[in-house]
Amino acid sequence: MDEYEWRLLVLCVFWWTAAVSDLRSRTIPIYLPVFFFAAAVVTNVCLPTSIDPKQLWTGAVPGGLLLLLSFVLKGKIGEGDGICLLAGGIWTGISYILIILEGALVLVSLTGMILIAARRGKADERIPFLPFLAGSASMIFLRELAG
Repeated sequence: MDEYEWRLLVLCVFWWTAAVSDLRSRTIPIYLPVFFFAAAVVTNVCLPTSIDPKQLWTGAVPGGLLLLLSFVLKGKIGEGDGICLLAGGIWTGISYILIILEGALVLVSLTGMILIAARRGKADERIPFLPFLAGSASMIFLRELAG
């Protein structure tokens, strides 16, 4: 297992742990993303890596923008999703986090269209986003394992 694969595995475990809480209560306990963010920073600083450090640190940009959007939109987007994406970006780097984010956005869009088509979706319904991030990361991890 190379470095990207074990990083993706750790990311999947973290995000699925947080996603269960997000699905149950529509909240993410703040200690989960804060712990993972701290672990990502410490790992990137203390352990030798074959990944370009600029790629790892710029991975925080999409999560930071999502967190900023959460504040601008006054909670229409969950802050926990932004913090989890920020930590995940520092953990995997910009290239992987953008692929994961793209896959999650496609999955959540399809889910929204299905809910609207089935007349079960409401205009103001909130869909937890973290399970889609975790699902997308899991698909990327499985693709990396397959070769």
